[in-house]
Amino acid sequence: MSAPITSAGLGPWLRTTGGVVLMLLVLQFITGTFLAFYYVPSVDHAHTTVSFIERVVSSGSWLRSLHHYGSQWLSLFLFVHLVRLHSYDAFKYRKAHWVAAVVLLVLVMGAGGTGYSLPWDARAFFSTRVAEGLTGGLPIVGRMGRLWLLAGNDISTLTLSRFFALHVLVTPFLILLVVGWRLARAVGPVNWSIINRNVIVAGVVFVALAIWTLKNPAPLGPSMNEAPAEYLPRPGAQFLWLYQTLKYVPGGLGSVVGMVIPGLALLVLLLLPWLDIAALRKVSKQPQRMIASVILAGFALWIATMTMTSYLSDHRDPRIREQLAKQAFAEKVVRESPFQPVSLQGTAETAATDSDKAPAAYDKFCASCHGAHGEGGKQAALTFPPLTGISTKPRRTVDDIVGLLNDPEAYGIQPPMRSFKTKLTDSEKREVAEWILKLK
Repeated sequence: MSAPITSAGLGPWLRTTGGVVLMLLVLQFITGTFLAFYYVPSVDHAHTTVSFIERVVSSGSWLRSLHHYGSQWLSLFLFVHLVRLHSYDAFKYRKAHWVAAVVLLVLVMGAGGTGYSLPWDARAFFSTRVAEGLTGGLPIVGRMGRLWLLAGNDISTLTLSRFFALHVLVTPFLILLVVGWRLARAVGPVNWSIINRNVIVAGVVFVALAIWTLKNPAPLGPSMNEAPAEYLPRPGAQFLWLYQTLKYVPGGLGSVVGMVIPGLALLVLLLLPWLDIAALRKVSKQPQRMIASVILAGFALWIATMTMTSYLSDHRDPRIREQLAKQAFAEKVVRESPFQPVSLQGTAETAATDSDKAPAAYDKFCASCHGAHGEGGKQAALTFPPLTGISTKPRRTVDDIVGLLNDPEAYGIQPPMRSFKTKLTDSEKREVAEWILKLK
């Protein structure tokens, strides 16, 4: 009889999280490059191009699923990798490994956040609104941070283009720098037994991910202009904890709980190799280990508790459970139906034609900022968004636009946009709203 497997025998195999992380990073780069060949970062066409990948491109649905779920598995394995590094005090003896792991976790979560908005379905718009609110609520830098994130006063094609650039250019470049720096610091004799174990475990994880994605396609909800009022957007698994947490936090504290506290905790983890100072040794003989244990355990408990709470609360409410089942079935029907091509050609001529019929009230009060044809404009240091394609955005019906003209802030529109409640009659507001919705 063979001897039972001991923890010592399993030890070398438990040290293969780095190989799994590297494999998942490579997978993200490969599948992301494939998706970028077909994607158009525009609020008018992003959803259409993702739908084209799902239903027309050979193996497109599977490759998109690998990219979608791979990002979630990558976040999980990076956290596990950080826990493993903590288990042998890497913050003391292998500082480069520790710092690289913390930075990679931050970058991967950022990549997941920007990438989640790109399909531009109802879920994506919801996540973008959450990111806008969290950023806008930050102390001191909130207002400017929100304007930078949205590339303007409101969500538009510029917002999606910015997220796309961050997702496919900035974040991957930074990740490559960190991985390159980490590998350069690991120069030394090659240990083939370690490499072989990492390859084997990474291969097993890839096969598991491949099988999972074949059976569970990546979600793609309806486009924003087709989403019913009862639609329930749910974020990806790696962000469910944040979604659930924000339910219990007053609006003004959302940014502190959702961004400031996690950001400070990650900053402490990043600086941990240099926190072995005399003042902290008065509290604990191993202050670095104590700090890392508290933060990692706190994150694990927070994320696990809120994620399970989110799943359980949805499952226990029959109305929510029924609605989510309807949404899943509707997505399956759409995925299996033929793709309907649409024109991706420009809209300048349509806008110019419609502009000939601009109401007098628009010419008097709106054209100076938004352009005679709704094409947008700039005055001094202020940039005013275009009004073309407004009909594709949520909460932009005729009644919504009338309400926006009366109270812009109620619709998330900040100054310099001002209220026209007393400047225009009700009929003028409706005439302007109806004309704007015709702009394509």
